[in-house]
Amino acid sequence: MTRLRKAAALVLAAAAALVIAPTTANAAEYGCTGTLIDTYAVKSRVGNHLSTIRLYYNSSTGYNCASNVKTAYYSQFKHEASISMYNQDFREDDNNRPGYNNDFDSGKFQYYAGPVKVYAKGKCVTIRATTYYYDEVGVKDAVGVHCG
Repeated sequence: MTRLRKAAALVLAAAAALVIAPTTANAAEYGCTGTLIDTYAVKSRVGNHLSTIRLYYNSSTGYNCASNVKTAYYSQFKHEASISMYNQDFREDDNNRPGYNNDFDSGKFQYYAGPVKVYAKGKCVTIRATTYYYDEVGVKDAVGVHCG
């Protein structure tokens, strides 16, 4: 094999590996730090996968962080999307400390809503995400998850 063919084969093999190999989660891409610990599909009534909740945990800080990331097809335009998260200590009468025991983000977003972040060391979290696409709506509730 000539040098040129070897180089071309190497470049093609590297490109194929990039396409085939799964990519690792980049938490900072959605405004979160820590490790991706779970994902939850946000689907419409007819079963269309509109977005995905991506939940991260940072063991050094004790915070959970989540974003509601639209799937490629549904991120073509800005539409309403929201995400909220709270830990098991959240109560309506405790001064609603945003960013400690509850957090919320909502608006017209093209790619994702969030991030939202709550302290959850030794606690369960509940997450709710809603994604709209014209008259289609998807809602996902993850209740009392990732206790620890």
